Amino acid sequence: MSDILILCGTALMALSVILAIASLARTEPPRGAAIAFVCGLAALFAGAWMDPTPFRVQDLGLAWQRLMDGQIRL
Repeated sequence: MSDILILCGTALMALSVILAIASLARTEPPRGAAIAFVCGLAALFAGAWMDPTPFRVQDLGLAWQRLMDGQIRL
């Protein structure tokens, strides 16, 4: 479950950057980007809290590899 939260959190934070750029290009406040960023950050913290080992940047690649290998079920 922590792998799914780490992957979803990273995806939401990346999406928030795109949403922020699109909102600022239309001269609108980036509310959707802020919501996506906070949800992504919460998912990352929850994923890191559920895993007993310390969270590292390499965990993102390992989680993606486990997902592609079929070890993680969505």
